[in-house]
Amino acid sequence: MRFLCLHGLGTNPQILEAQIGLLRAQLPGTHEFVYLAGEVECDAAHGVSNIYPGPYLCYYDLPTVDQVADAHDLVLSFIEDEGPFDGVIGFSQGAALASSVMLRRAKDPSLEPLFQIAIFICASLPFDLDATPVVVQKSPNGRLKFLDAPVMNGGREISQSSAGAQSIIQEFHSLGYSGLLEDGMHVLRRFHPKMRPGINFNMGVPTVNIVGKKDGYLQQGLSLAKLGGSRGTVTLEHGAGHEVPRDGLSTRKMTRVVQDAVEKVRFQC
Repeated sequence: MRFLCLHGLGTNPQILEAQIGLLRAQLPGTHEFVYLAGEVECDAAHGVSNIYPGPYLCYYDLPTVDQVADAHDLVLSFIEDEGPFDGVIGFSQGAALASSVMLRRAKDPSLEPLFQIAIFICASLPFDLDATPVVVQKSPNGRLKFLDAPVMNGGREISQSSAGAQSIIQEFHSLGYSGLLEDGMHVLRRFHPKMRPGINFNMGVPTVNIVGKKDGYLQQGLSLAKLGGSRGTVTLEHGAGHEVPRDGLSTRKMTRVVQDAVEKVRFQC
């Protein structure tokens, strides 16, 4: 199988190649892994600069309509030029971007899925280009509110307890986005299994969701699994954090679930 590989925020293709190196080594050598670099330079992810050289890249450094749309275009153009790909592997933001592209495509039942299988590692929830953006209201003391309509129209503040809203706020603060947000900025909502009841679509292909027990994005990764494929979703939880574990036991478990999913796809084809 040919896999398109998308890296996390503040890393690069070479870092992702190292992160999944042990997993790749355990899989059959018949697979091909093709890496796509983000086009936005950003700060290194936590702890990365002590181990790996830059440049440090991402597909978007803020989830605005323009930036995420550009990231979608980057992926789709790369598939058109370098594809087809049988599967996709995404880590962190790479997983969010891959699933965002896949879910948007799945809204049109006349379109075939881009991939036969998706492997998401430490994913955050994807942003929805078609949903009404959230508007930032920033007070002079830096306090943030998120409104569901422009401030000039009397926008209602989004409850932090509502489905999907807490994940938006968590993303901004845990990745330092709060310092980058400006008053009046429009940022995208995330896909969430509880956000839009009555709308029934998913990625339409088998997904493998590898999540970390100590990862701050654990719940987002588990929520993404609920948006997975109608043909089967597998979730594997490891004991580490926001990382690809490198211990032998975790590597063997990851290899087994990935290879099992690949074999099922091949058998169905």
